[in-house]
Amino acid sequence: MNFRSIRPHYLLKVDTAAISCGSNSFDVSVPASVRRELEETNFVVVRRGVVTENWVPIGIRGHQRSQRWAAWYPRYAIQGIVKPMDLLTQVDTMNDQDVSPARRAFKSLKKAWQWFTYPWGPAGSFGFEVATGKQTTTPLSDLDVVIYADESLSRRDAQRLLASADDLEVRLDIRVETPICGFSLTEYATSPTKTILLLTVAGPILGDDPWSKKDCLK
Repeated sequence: MNFRSIRPHYLLKVDTAAISCGSNSFDVSVPASVRRELEETNFVVVRRGVVTENWVPIGIRGHQRSQRWAAWYPRYAIQGIVKPMDLLTQVDTMNDQDVSPARRAFKSLKKAWQWFTYPWGPAGSFGFEVATGKQTTTPLSDLDVVIYADESLSRRDAQRLLASADDLEVRLDIRVETPICGFSLTEYATSPTKTILLLTVAGPILGDDPWSKKDCLK
């Protein structure tokens, strides 16, 4: 497995015994809801943070957004990596029973974005559901999508992406990840100025160029 480029929103298959919560091991200090989640599925999501030679910042899903838990995981113990773009084809093989609004919306989006060449895929609840087979979406769930744009994405293309997704039946949240920060596609495409909110490992900042180390690493 190639661990050299582990990025936010990737899913990791893990050995739960190796998870670390700060300076403590994965022990009784961890909420019961987090423990139950990991008993049902041993997948965690890579959160924004500094990936070191030994540790990866992770988030453990709860049954509710407020129950999510931040932790760390040793790189040597990673059992598998699932990228959002790996899930594009898996959506088509899912059971057609009880199709959720998020799944219907994603299939429509996939068709509308056939022209788009950047790596992208589902994230959030729907991405987790596709990767694990565990139902995590509800009829009210948003559809979270992540785009990995290692090269600059024009605002014109960003606007085109939004326009092709404006009739979906669920709310769409599109995040764009560059090699150094993340941002909202909607804000990038519609902001009256070039300045937008950039999500960096040091916290959120305002900047003009998400691909500029000068802007993202202030």
